[in-house]
Amino acid sequence: MAISLDVLASFAPFNTLNHEYLVQVAEKANLREVAKGTIIFKRGRPFPEKVYLVSGTVDLIDSGFQVNTINPASESRRSPLNITQPTQVSAVAKSDVTLLSVDSDFLDLVLAWSESNDEEAETSGVSLHDDSDWMSSLLQSPLFSRLPPANIRQLFIRFKAQKVHADEIVIRQGERGDFFYVLESGSAIVMDPSNKILAALRPGHYFGEEALVGDTTRNATIKMITPGKVMKLDKEDFRELLQEPVLKYVTADELKARSSDMPAYQIIDVRLPVERRGQSVPDSRNIPLNQLRNHLKNLDDAVTYVVTDDSGRRCDVAAHLLTQAGFDSCILKDSAHYYSGL
Repeated sequence: MAISLDVLASFAPFNTLNHEYLVQVAEKANLREVAKGTIIFKRGRPFPEKVYLVSGTVDLIDSGFQVNTINPASESRRSPLNITQPTQVSAVAKSDVTLLSVDSDFLDLVLAWSESNDEEAETSGVSLHDDSDWMSSLLQSPLFSRLPPANIRQLFIRFKAQKVHADEIVIRQGERGDFFYVLESGSAIVMDPSNKILAALRPGHYFGEEALVGDTTRNATIKMITPGKVMKLDKEDFRELLQEPVLKYVTADELKARSSDMPAYQIIDVRLPVERRGQSVPDSRNIPLNQLRNHLKNLDDAVTYVVTDDSGRRCDVAAHLLTQAGFDSCILKDSAHYYSGL
């Protein structure tokens, strides 16, 4: 069921959000019907969503079995039923109820963007609400959704705006990379050396990260089609705020100790086949880095992909590509030690 913005804005902290952010939350929010007597959540357990009462009556029961009854007339119903994490109360539907739920991590990201936006606007004296489309698009990216809210705030502060003209080359293939870019407004295209168009970019699309992750040259040219604006982040800020927080590492012992209820894993070796001859981690799958992007559509999103670290900077680029595409990925440390058997 869809929820109206007016109803959403009747709850806290949604009532503090401007229209653009409220729309983003509405797209992710869920309304669900719960029958009388249902336990909505139990005290002391993690719960991944913030839950609000839209209609009906709910009893909140604490550790001393004290009951706080919440109904639509209660002032406290504007706040989540589960304010703390883990929950300090159990929630039981006293009647048939309608609940609104929003993923807690997503809500944290929205609030971080919104508050950073307001903070920057107060500092500069300029309203930034009209420029929020690019930020809203980033919120939908698997890469950005894995960042701590504090990093989101710092990113917003450290991004620098740059106006660009129609036909302007923003990055050129073969050059060294110094910045990560997000297209804030306008349109652009991605071109190969023969000027063949590989992709079109719209506000919210980002580019230039692979050269920074791998410390290599640009692998494509980005050309503006219309006038616009890009937000750019220098290499050191990119590594501190975007690259390092999403790169995860694992040892062979930790892989062996994974419990049976955790997702299956697949070890990926991104070296060239000739580099694997006679030395590779047992049971690893070879997908050379230059072919990985084409294989993404065939990978299983229920699997954790573990990239061996015997390919130098290529393993960082591979893990970044996998994370960017929405896969759970990590890097196997000291892969060469496991050539004799994992």
